[in-house]
Amino acid sequence: MAARQRKQLRRRYWLWSAPLSLIALVILIVAGSPIRQGGHLPLLLGLSAVALLAELLLIRYPLRHGYTDRGIWMSVSTPVVVAVILLYGWQMGVWLDAAVTFGAGLLTARLKQSHLRWVWLNTAQSVLCAGGAGGWQELVKSGIGETFLASPLNAGMALLGTLMVYSLINILLVSVTVALAEGVRLSWVLRESLLDLPRETLPMFPLSLLLMAMLHLYGFVGSLTVLVPYLALRQAFILYTRQHELYHQTIRSLGFLIQRAHPYTGGHLQRVAQWGRKVAERLGLPPERCELVYEAALLHDLGKTVLDERILNKPGRLTAREWEQVQRHPQLGAEILSDVPFLNPIVPWIAYHHERPDGKGYPYGLKGDQIPLEARIIAVVDAFDAMIGGEAPSQQRPYRRVLSIEEALKELRRGAGTQFDPQVVTVFEQVVQEWQSIFGQVKQVGRAGQWTPFG
Repeated sequence: MAARQRKQLRRRYWLWSAPLSLIALVILIVAGSPIRQGGHLPLLLGLSAVALLAELLLIRYPLRHGYTDRGIWMSVSTPVVVAVILLYGWQMGVWLDAAVTFGAGLLTARLKQSHLRWVWLNTAQSVLCAGGAGGWQELVKSGIGETFLASPLNAGMALLGTLMVYSLINILLVSVTVALAEGVRLSWVLRESLLDLPRETLPMFPLSLLLMAMLHLYGFVGSLTVLVPYLALRQAFILYTRQHELYHQTIRSLGFLIQRAHPYTGGHLQRVAQWGRKVAERLGLPPERCELVYEAALLHDLGKTVLDERILNKPGRLTAREWEQVQRHPQLGAEILSDVPFLNPIVPWIAYHHERPDGKGYPYGLKGDQIPLEARIIAVVDAFDAMIGGEAPSQQRPYRRVLSIEEALKELRRGAGTQFDPQVVTVFEQVVQEWQSIFGQVKQVGRAGQWTPFG
């Protein structure tokens, strides 16, 4: 089976790469003569060396606040190529992009011992991106005339348009490659890539603008001066990333503490965190708030680590005094985190995640809008996971049977407006239904720990 899959992947690769390679080769041949005639070969070699050096010292910045493991490696060659297309023509940009992509690909393939065929495919895709962006620029020039770069505003608009066209073509080509290589739906890859287009493209715009200005004023020497602020920016992002890695290490350490005290909570906390972040995204919360919801959900049961184990593991119905002790865990968790400055935003959400809109929750009896939306999100997904069997066997009381997903959603709807926020319940139900349609109906066997949402 594995050999058959590899054979299919190779066949897909050649069916896709062959036409791309042919088109790219034609573009390079057509673009080659004007470069020699214009005397730009020394400049092309110099810019290729600068762009290749910068390409090997990529800037990695977070895709979203807190997502240090899902960062974007900003390609510096793209701003250089776009600036060159506008100043020296598409022919120069095509050859520059090909040289940089091919050189960086060879070095990367040698270091990572990857197949060289991917180097050529990436190079062909780069040629098509630069050719498409150059074609768009030529189209604008033919419609407006040579004055399209006459003013700073016109130059900026032309630069942004060329950059966007380059990025859109790149997204299309890379999405098709990923869909063929990984066997996933092209529509899904395209949607995810297009959502990240502004975050990937806009940071390149000021760098492209600076490069174009320096190349126009000082030529090749001007491009060298841009390396200094670029390297400073790169170092700043490195420090920023390290700071957030320390932040996430703290979160992971606290999560490890909870799991050490109660090993069964690992799957429960991960599921609640994943559901919570998805609901927050659907409700339109800013990306940084969505990530904070994820972290708060990971730590929402931190207070249970200081409760009496005999109460938590009691198989039968709790006494009134024992239940009072359990009701203290949101407050205790908030107190543990209250002295950690960078966790201050999530402290109230942990403290209030068992409050209810009707005021009958605990530990403070808050009601309605007194409860932060983030805490209301955690309350819904936490209750859902508990109902479908996300708690430890010892916490699954004999009088409380495990529910199916449909039964649990029905209970959430029944409690909407009293125990749960109605809007959060509606959105969460949509998220669960979407997950089921993508990954199929879940076959529950015993506990929910046997499945995980979103992979």
